Amino acid sequence: MPRTLIHLLAGASVMTIGLTAAAGQEAKEIGISDSAYSLEALIEAAKKEGPITVIDATGKIVSMAENFSQKYGLKATGVKMSGQDQEQIIAREAAAGNVRTDVFNMSNLPSVASQILPQGFGISWLAPDLKAKIPMQYQNPAITSNNPWVFAYNTSVHGETCPVDNLWALTTQEWKGRVAIPDPLLRNETMFWFNQLATHEDEAMREAYKAHFGEELKTDEASATAEWVKRLAQNKLKVTKSDTDVGPIVGAADEKPPIGFLSAAIFRDAKKDGYGMGICKEMKPWVGQLTPRVAVIAAGTKSPNTAKLFVHFMMTEEGMAPQLSDGKISTNTDAKMPADEASGIANVIDRLYVNHSETTPDDFAKLQDWQDFWLTNSR
Repeated sequence: MPRTLIHLLAGASVMTIGLTAAAGQEAKEIGISDSAYSLEALIEAAKKEGPITVIDATGKIVSMAENFSQKYGLKATGVKMSGQDQEQIIAREAAAGNVRTDVFNMSNLPSVASQILPQGFGISWLAPDLKAKIPMQYQNPAITSNNPWVFAYNTSVHGETCPVDNLWALTTQEWKGRVAIPDPLLRNETMFWFNQLATHEDEAMREAYKAHFGEELKTDEASATAEWVKRLAQNKLKVTKSDTDVGPIVGAADEKPPIGFLSAAIFRDAKKDGYGMGICKEMKPWVGQLTPRVAVIAAGTKSPNTAKLFVHFMMTEEGMAPQLSDGKISTNTDAKMPADEASGIANVIDRLYVNHSETTPDDFAKLQDWQDFWLTNSR
């Protein structure tokens, strides 16, 4: 990916604080020290340790682990697991003093910054030799990539233009029962996004309402965002377990196919399975969101140097390559987006919402409130 894109991402959000430091925690040092660090020294130390297990919310972690094993001759096993399940695993294994999972690429940054790191379940580490390639905004904690989630439509029915150009349209009678979305109660990133919008971009949501309906918003809710969330939840959504299920719903042969909310990775499935799907490039105020993923090493890992080596690998273009082809955006400025990436996300990167990390603790604190709000209005 061109450097200008990753710099645009860095500049699009205020990500100026070290979240681990802000939580009042000193990073626990495991494996060889940074003062004694060199990649060669880390590799040699890793060769004296046992196999590791690495987890991510994408199945591409399996091939990443295989590539790592082949490159270094060290055994790593990749396991796909949802963000919420990852949080439970790292907490339970730490509490039991029986760590079986060594590295997590975690998608719930607020949970990582407010719970996982402060409570000592895991640590964040960035290899000293990569600091010049990773923008400061992504160094503490170590953000490996940004995962784009977008609103998508059926191109076989609607051609080159999405039939929806405003988030508020999804709350109208025309689209009642015609919006497919992974269950927000199973995806904390969606709830965190709601809080981000209410905190930082509520005026944009209010302006979008006026642009769509031609009048000022009147609401008894605490914010324009809350009103949008309420109306969306009440509009008989097609709620699925994951975005893997959303893609086929959007691409199904139907006279009135729904709009879907899914990750850029699903466009690869659409291409493979032969159904047309495109990004709603016209959507205002945003075509979707970017969710950061954080490298977390289990504090009690028995193979700390191998775990650190895998984090190093994951934060290079070579290591992240399987996910780059799925539209993930590496924080490493040397990493390039493959030309054959299926979604075309690079063309709309400046229209995706980027999290403001300085209010991440508030996102975590209000998670239950947004979950309750969604549950109440979606019944």
